[in-house]
Parts: sequence; structure tokens; C-alpha cells
Amino acid sequence: MLDQEAVARLSAALVSRAGGYLRNPVRQDRVTCAVCTTPVDGYERCYQCNQHGQAGLADAVSFLTYAVAGQQSGYVMRGYKAQRPLEEHRTIVTLLILLALSRHAKCPGALAGTPVTHWATVPSLPAKPEEHPLHEIVGSLAIGGEAILVAAAKAQFSRDVSPQHFSTDAALSPDSHVLLIDDTWAGGGHAQSAALALRKAGAAHVSTLVVARWIKEDFGDNAKFLSELSSRDYDPGICPWTGSDCP
Repeated sequence: MLDQEAVARLSAALVSRAGGYLRNPVRQDRVTCAVCTTPVDGYERCYQCNQHGQAGLADAVSFLTYAVAGQQSGYVMRGYKAQRPLEEHRTIVTLLILLALSRHAKCPGALAGTPVTHWATVPSLPAKPEEHPLHEIVGSLAIGGEAILVAAAKAQFSRDVSPQHFSTDAALSPDSHVLLIDDTWAGGGHAQSAALALRKAGAAHVSTLVVARWIKEDFGDNAKFLSELSSRDYDPGICPWTGSDCP
């Protein structure tokens, strides 16, 4: 997508602008959830990801940064899609996605054993008439065919994982691999519901890329966990799928 010179230049720009408050998610066995990278206390998965347990969820989930409630990273994830979007916040989110798609485009294919063939974004739930800012950003950057997801007009328990929350008319072949992109994961219900809809349409593989894992500093030992990360500037080169080197 970008040549090496452009990747280096834009990576430096992102770190200069936001490297001091963005944090690469940590993937460490029984320290963070194996699915969503939230801190756990000796368990493989957090409570919410355990509750999702059903067939058809995403094969792999990756995150670009933590978004801390009440801190700059959290304000960015809200500000980029506010009614009057903040241009700086939209720039940061765009750079995060652009660099992830450029530097780590082959990573989900390497993990799944088959390259990505389609892309999709998670829309607002319940459905809204206007285009979601995330779709606008990704639509200008993603490569491949789009599997357009449509949100249900009503959702009584919108944060639950349900195959009824989203649908798609995309005809996905038996070897299809969809890169599903979401902006913020709080409990994961939206993203995993969208993965179920893609499976129903025939997707063989669904790999989910989330811009930010929402986290509250005042929950459990999160404050200590985040404090230990505070000395590490954001590094776009760290693979969001593995938490270290690319697969």
C-alpha cells in the first residue's frame, strides 16, 4: 500500500503526534486476555470473552492501541466520530489504520493460512442513516472487495453477541477471508456479532482488526498495568496480531 519511505515517514509522524499517550496492546499468557488483551488475573480469557463462547466468532482479533477512559487516547476515539469531529483525532485514527494496513497487511493471512480476500467495517448498532466515520476512512484505504454489513434497525441488547444484529448480502466463497475492522472494543459484542453475520454469508475465515481496546483505569489492577506501559512510546512496527514480531 505504501512504500518503505512513506511508511517510515508516517510512522514517525504518528509517534511524534501521539506516541506519548498511545500504548501497544500487550499479549502475554494469563496476564492479558488471549482474545481482547485486557488485563486478567491468571486466566486465559477475561469474563466477557468467555461469555461469548460460541461457534463462528472471529478466528483472530487484533488491536492497535488501548483507549483509556478519561485520558487522551479515549478522547481521540470519541472525538474522531463526534458530531463535529476533531480533525486531529481523525488524523490519528487514520494514521493508525493506514499504517496497520500497510505494515501488517499479510499478518492475518499468515495466521489463517490463506490471504485476505474481502474487508468489512462494523456499523453503528442500531442502524444510523449516515455513513460511519470508520467506514469512510477504511473505504479509502482497504484493498479487496467489500462485504457490506448492515445493522439491525432495533437491538434490545445491543452489546450481546447475536447473529441477528448484523446482516450482509455479500456472496462469500468457501475460501473467502474477511478482514473485519472495528473502531473500539469495550465488550466485543458488536465485533463478534458482525463476525457471525459474515460466517452466515459464507466466510471461511474472519480476522478482526480493532483500532482501540477500551479500558478503564479504575477497574481492578488496570491502573498498575497502564502505569507499567507509560514508559513505552507507541511503536507502529509491533504486530497487532501477535504483540511482537509479525508471523
